[in-house]
Amino acid sequence: MRRTKAEASETRETILDAAEVAFLTKGVSKTSLNEIAERAGVTRGAIYFHFRDKPAIYNAIIDRIKFPQEELIDEVKRNDSVNPIDILEKSACASLGRFAEDEHQQRVMTIITLRCEYVDEFSQMILRLREAHDSMLDLFTRMLYVAQSRNMLSDDWRPEDAARVLVCVVGGILHEWLNSAKNFDLDALGTRLILSQTKSFRKDTRQLVG
Repeated sequence: MRRTKAEASETRETILDAAEVAFLTKGVSKTSLNEIAERAGVTRGAIYFHFRDKPAIYNAIIDRIKFPQEELIDEVKRNDSVNPIDILEKSACASLGRFAEDEHQQRVMTIITLRCEYVDEFSQMILRLREAHDSMLDLFTRMLYVAQSRNMLSDDWRPEDAARVLVCVVGGILHEWLNSAKNFDLDALGTRLILSQTKSFRKDTRQLVG
């Protein structure tokens, strides 16, 4: 029985690996279950044994990774610096660096952002990404309100505006990197953009002294 379960699990992962390649190559809407079965070297019946339909396969592929936004949230929560802007800066840079090295995460995020149309039965599939985005925005906003309360946030910024801009920088550079077929150094450019942005968030220490 253990061997049967192990074999079933292996077949399931083989199907997901094949579907991931097919979705990345052709797009989700243009990939059929027959094509996935052929790539996986299994029968169509084997696919239905594990998955109800193509959206179920798509969901299972997504479930195998953490979104960069989710990892960034975890990184922020692990950091214990007293300066919230330092936390956001270091966490955002670290998150981009990890994403630049994780090819599996890159493939799945490419499928999510560039290879799927979220209509009909796929209309609900984008919800997890939206929730991750909203959670990141909420966390950034709360962190920057703390920075403001500690007299660390520049008077030029409202916490909610600064949070949204930082979310846009992180999300924008990730999307641009994938959309441009990775034709620039994500870690290097991402870090420069984040440092430039967070620098503008910081209260000028000369004003504090004065």
